Amino acid sequence: MLTNLLKFIKGYVVIRLSGYSPERFLNLCSHHHIVLWGLRSVGTEYEMCLSISGFRRLRPLVHKTKTRAVILERHGLPFILHRYKNRKLFAAGAVGCMGLLYTLSLFIWNIHVEGNYSLSDQVVLEYLESEQIVHGMAKKDVHGEAIEAKLREHFPEITWISAEVKGTRLIIHVQENEDASFEQIPKDEPADIVAARPGRIVSMIVRSGTPAVSEGAEVQKGDILVQSRVEVLGDDGETANTYYVHADADILIQRSEPYEESFPVNYVKKVYTGKKETSLYLVLGRKRFDISFPWQEGYEQSDLIASELPLKITENFYLPVVLGKATRQEYIPTDAVYTKEEAEGLAKEALSLFFEKLRIKGLQIIENNVKIVVGKDTCTAIGDYVLEESAVQEQTPVMSAPEQEDTTDGEREQT
Repeated sequence: MLTNLLKFIKGYVVIRLSGYSPERFLNLCSHHHIVLWGLRSVGTEYEMCLSISGFRRLRPLVHKTKTRAVILERHGLPFILHRYKNRKLFAAGAVGCMGLLYTLSLFIWNIHVEGNYSLSDQVVLEYLESEQIVHGMAKKDVHGEAIEAKLREHFPEITWISAEVKGTRLIIHVQENEDASFEQIPKDEPADIVAARPGRIVSMIVRSGTPAVSEGAEVQKGDILVQSRVEVLGDDGETANTYYVHADADILIQRSEPYEESFPVNYVKKVYTGKKETSLYLVLGRKRFDISFPWQEGYEQSDLIASELPLKITENFYLPVVLGKATRQEYIPTDAVYTKEEAEGLAKEALSLFFEKLRIKGLQIIENNVKIVVGKDTCTAIGDYVLEESAVQEQTPVMSAPEQEDTTDGEREQT
């Protein structure tokens, strides 16, 4: 690879050698340290590659061996520069284009948020903008740890976040949890595991600590499930020693939750007239420019559909240029009523979307007891559903002074 690059930079030619004694010519080239490569026989002639400097040293060898060398091909940077030596504007444009691309690579032109569900992209981007983290900022001003800390502080529902720069993109990876407010106790400190929600224990695997309940037990919020206190029994069956650990367990709690959503069956239906207008626009940085005629007709009621295509060189090298198309469609608002089938379909769709959001958060839907009732004026989905989740949290155990001393002694013995 490096050898080919050096050949391109220095330039080389492909020649055809003919004459009385080509073998003697090749021997003289070797004697004078003229490097040849790609040598092949073409009938009674030979074709080969050699550098530009090597070709300039061939004249006495050709004359001495009574052979003839003809250039067939020219390759490399020197020939390209010679070809465009009279096109100074082209060369200047090429250099300027490379300089512009390098300059653009020093800035952030795309901020992408992924892993968010309850938080919309717009909400996150608006907060980042309030903190001066915007499109067009210099990459040297992007401090990932500071961005992560600000987002965690402002959005308590975010349990994990990572900010990284790839090319000209700032990618924000987040994970959300409705129980994000639960504080985690350091692993080297004692901790009990308690129920964060009421329900029934359906699975419990304890790795560290003492189980306080068993599978099938009904628990309330705050009940201790796994104690950090561990008792060591002596030969007589009595407690010989007590020490505290950081409880660790996999626990699933099953509980029932109510669900109720309703919407009116009377609604305003959009009847499209078929009239529409399309406008093209260009976004450069934060400036928008219309590149086609503006709207010709003023529709009284219309929908606006916009699609944008950001320009990029590679997957992560975005440019501050966006091509957009906006289409406005006229419609006439008309009073309408959902049929029973339409209303039930909309209610089922809303329920499925609600369950999907729960699954994304790690909750498992076990049973669905929601019924859909279509009345004269409203459609109501009402009932309950059963779910399973790891609804637990840690809390610091309450210890008396003697127990704290025993804990310290137990830790020393373990050490």
